[in-house]
Amino acid sequence: MKTMMVAALRAALVTTTILGSAVALPTTATAQTTTAAIRGQVRDSAGAAVAGATVVAVNGGTNQSFRTVTAANGSYILNGLRPAQYTITVTGTNGDVSVQRIIVSIGQSATLDAVLAPAAAASAANTDATGATTGGSAPATGDGQEIVVTGGRLVETRTSEVATNVSQQQIRNLPQTDRNFLSFAALAPGVKYNDSETNKGFQSGASTASQVNVFIDGVSLKNKLREGGVAGQQNSRGNPFGQLAVQEFRVLTQNYKAEYEQAGAAIITAVTKSGTNEFHGEAFGQYTDKSLSEKSYLDKANNRPEPAFKRKQYGVSLGGPIIKDKLFFFATYEGNDQDRAFNVDSTGSTAAVADFEANSGRRLSDFEGAFVSPFRGDFYFGKLTLTPDSNQVMDLSFSRRQETDIQNFGGNVSYENAENKINVVDTYLYKWTYTGSDFINEFNANYLSYTFNPTSLNPDLPTYDYDGVIIFGGKDSTRREVQQGYTLRDDVTYTGLQNHSFKAGARVEITDIEFDNQSFIQPRYTYRREPQNGLTFASPAEARLGLGSGKILASNTQIGLYVQDDWDVTSKLQLNVGVRWDYETNGFNNEYRTPANAAAALRALPTTSYFDPENYITDGSNRSPFAGAIAPRFGFSYDLKDDQTTVIFGGIGRYYDRNNFNNTVDELSRTINPIGVFRFSPNGAPREGLPTVQWNPAYLTRDGLLQLAATSTQGLPELFAVKNDARPPVNDQASIGIRQKVGIFQAALTASYIRGRNGYTNIFATRTLNGLGGCCNTAPLQPFGYANAIVGLDGLDTRYKAIYFTLDKNYTKSSGWGLNVAYTFSKGEQNGGDLFSLDAITPDAYGWRPRAGDERHRVVISGMVDLPLGFQFSMLNTLGSGQAFQVTDATNGADSGFNRFTARYPRKNCIKGVFAYCEVNLTLAKRFSVLGKEDQFEAAVDLLNAFNNKNFEGFDASFNNTIDPATGQATDPLEPARIGTSTLTLPRRIQFRVGYRF
Repeated sequence: MKTMMVAALRAALVTTTILGSAVALPTTATAQTTTAAIRGQVRDSAGAAVAGATVVAVNGGTNQSFRTVTAANGSYILNGLRPAQYTITVTGTNGDVSVQRIIVSIGQSATLDAVLAPAAAASAANTDATGATTGGSAPATGDGQEIVVTGGRLVETRTSEVATNVSQQQIRNLPQTDRNFLSFAALAPGVKYNDSETNKGFQSGASTASQVNVFIDGVSLKNKLREGGVAGQQNSRGNPFGQLAVQEFRVLTQNYKAEYEQAGAAIITAVTKSGTNEFHGEAFGQYTDKSLSEKSYLDKANNRPEPAFKRKQYGVSLGGPIIKDKLFFFATYEGNDQDRAFNVDSTGSTAAVADFEANSGRRLSDFEGAFVSPFRGDFYFGKLTLTPDSNQVMDLSFSRRQETDIQNFGGNVSYENAENKINVVDTYLYKWTYTGSDFINEFNANYLSYTFNPTSLNPDLPTYDYDGVIIFGGKDSTRREVQQGYTLRDDVTYTGLQNHSFKAGARVEITDIEFDNQSFIQPRYTYRREPQNGLTFASPAEARLGLGSGKILASNTQIGLYVQDDWDVTSKLQLNVGVRWDYETNGFNNEYRTPANAAAALRALPTTSYFDPENYITDGSNRSPFAGAIAPRFGFSYDLKDDQTTVIFGGIGRYYDRNNFNNTVDELSRTINPIGVFRFSPNGAPREGLPTVQWNPAYLTRDGLLQLAATSTQGLPELFAVKNDARPPVNDQASIGIRQKVGIFQAALTASYIRGRNGYTNIFATRTLNGLGGCCNTAPLQPFGYANAIVGLDGLDTRYKAIYFTLDKNYTKSSGWGLNVAYTFSKGEQNGGDLFSLDAITPDAYGWRPRAGDERHRVVISGMVDLPLGFQFSMLNTLGSGQAFQVTDATNGADSGFNRFTARYPRKNCIKGVFAYCEVNLTLAKRFSVLGKEDQFEAAVDLLNAFNNKNFEGFDASFNNTIDPATGQATDPLEPARIGTSTLTLPRRIQFRVGYRF
């Protein structure tokens, strides 16, 4: 019956989402994460509150109107406003009026007060004004300019959220390398964008990228399969959504409200463009290649030819009316073609390379050189918007992102070992919003399909890993992973009680997962040089071989409920109070049944303070879904002078995320697809507590390893087990700050603290000395057919302390310039490792250390200024003190359980040693009309990394201080973090852009 009910709900979701059928629901539509609200006070010319005044907001693009009536104290609230330009007309009961034009941005709650005047005077004064700030009143300046409530990226004043809005103007005008709208998330303090040539994404605080989330028109792009946070972004240089389709977005760093789900770190919520009553279109192209680039420092230093490099991006969009004031369309396409060569350039020492060449029969030069990594991406988006009357808006949209990307080579990895990463992400969305006199109901039905299919270029070749020198042969796995999500969501906002805005919502998602991981079909051989263990490159230290093949199918139903209240206690004080509850039916492979031999093996291991065998054994009923994900959230803002010039704000709250499927899938996948582990030595003696077998060249084939597995205890698979009462990751956040208007600038100073708990990791259950010693006593497992036991633990913790400072003067056409500064002073720490914490008894035993990517100081400066003759200059500059990287002390051995982890920071080498990371990006653009005032042609040139800063990464991250008897020197000393093997940014280059809009 349960299966039938789930199938029926899934079918209904598909029908509702794709066909957009008129389901008989009492109320409706778009997710609240994509709309905004305006609230304020209406007074007469004497300053008295005006009750019963009519407030009407008219969307300038669609002519749809929203209306309300002021309360007894003159207050009003308009909810459910889509980001757009509006004309706000307030009419008193005596006929006095106020007319203002404003721009409302996504997700904001803006304050717009009005002073009524006689109709004739108001008509005479009905000119656009400017000067309002989000959360502030909108005083007429009388200078004939436009009032902009959230024009561009203005900082809100009366809100407890720590958030940054990024406008269409910034997206269009600021310099950018490759049209990934996520790159502008760096404009928010505490948020870092990774602009790697092979892995683009963002993260915040001390959390991993997995804990972020991105919403597009309310559709969550959460990656339920793997790391990366966003579907399709793990190890991808593609863009999660076409920038030409994005109207604007909002970055929520901290203290976001209860309506947001499945994130413990930063959230991005974006709204797409829609058609209007006028036809609008755009076409663009941008291009750069190696002839427009400097030769990199590393290519010069190593006397290498300049590698191939070419990037071209292009796209078109068109939107307009199908039926005036009623039905609108918008469609866009973007292409992204890149050819980027990566250098295979070994970091092996002279002695290690000589050892490799002497024993492998291969020359290192056979593998080194520059090899092209082609990337091809296509994005399609289409949207219909229906406004049948002033109460309703309906949207039906579709998007597809598809890309191929040959990568995962370079440095010590040969091109022969590369893979083709195939990504396809489809979304379907149906939204319906109904606006009543004092309520709004928003309904959202969506479907997301994500396929991740990294495929080895040489699947028939074994992998040979000569540690620290070169990896060649075929990639050791080919995977096909599919995530399909079917979601229903409904949100209700009620403003019928004076000074309150109540919101409540429910969300149900069914996620179906297909996981086909073909690992080690051909064996992987690992060679090490460890004098203390008698290891050289003459024979492998270890081999791994897949011993089975099978597909995993899983399904998980997620339920989310929330309620919140924005309460204007007084005209100065607003409280934001909410609570959220999330529940998953299958968050930890709940229906898994432990095989009998696995249960016996676990029971043969010693019970410790961190491991109880019975807590890892289940008959399919021992893992109850976690019902305690209750997340209260509280915030406040206090306007000291009641004029939005000085506002104190703060908040505290709990934020639950979820585990990626990949975190716990090994328990099941290693049962269906066991991976045999073979440990070799020159003499067959145990090494580091684990048995070995004497190496024989016959083992250098799959058949040879299979024969060994059949005749010895070598080749046994590892046993993985999930903790029955594991909890989802959770972050507790707190912040307090002040916003201050200083002349034409809006400044904000915020203190932030975030404590993360329950991160999932894996540890050894086979330590010596009854679980309290080193690795590993595996003898109790061998009778049951296992080489080792690795068990899950929800014990990864993080902590983050920061101070954020922002200074904003947003661009306006009248002033002709804008400047935005975001500074972050922070310290991010973690215990344990990542998905595996095998080098200490528990994650806590690692102690606290700087997390990889921690950076004490980071400054982002952006701005634009109009120049004579229709030119505009813009910039986006990033300065950082240098990101921490993990360093492994392998002196006691490189096997898991013997390493020790620390962290290092790169040396500062820019601006006379003040910073370790500097990137200055500049743009000069010329815009002019071709056919009249309604169109615009743009030609722009970007100067990226203008000062050719090196921004190294890939520093030496491992050392072995064991003395090599042959040389009398340390086997592998740690090199200083001065010059890395690669760079975070490309060298200085020029990029040309052209575009036409009408």
